[in-house]
Amino acid sequence: MNIALYIAIAYIIIRVLKAVFLPSMSSSVPELVFDEIKNVSDGNPFNGREMTIIDVRNPGEFEGGHIPNAHNVPLPELNSALELSPEDFTAKYNFVLPSPEAQDKGVVVHCQVGGRAAKAADIFAAKDYKENLYIYRPGWSEYSNKKTTKD
Repeated sequence: MNIALYIAIAYIIIRVLKAVFLPSMSSSVPELVFDEIKNVSDGNPFNGREMTIIDVRNPGEFEGGHIPNAHNVPLPELNSALELSPEDFTAKYNFVLPSPEAQDKGVVVHCQVGGRAAKAADIFAAKDYKENLYIYRPGWSEYSNKKTTKD
């Protein structure tokens, strides 16, 4: 066998072991559907919580179109952003991030189609956002299409 085949087999084995022993936390994060995210973007509570929508796409994508009232925190910055003090976070991103302990506030993350949002949900979950964390996995691709057809 050639070395490339061994590397490919090792890669597959590592991916399978990672999936089995280190499953993504985002799989347990409740998902919102279009009507729910639309309602949240209109300023309405979800499950009794005031929601903050965080779009984790890059700034260019965000500027090209985004869910109304969403805030942009690009995925590559998210980990360090969550390490900031609340005051520094607000100064940098121009919105107040609900705390992980907030009972009356929540966070919903989304991206273009769901991959980055799942990673963002994992980052938030690792920072103790559990009961007040949601994901809109279809993301901007679904929202922009459905919003256009419903107008």
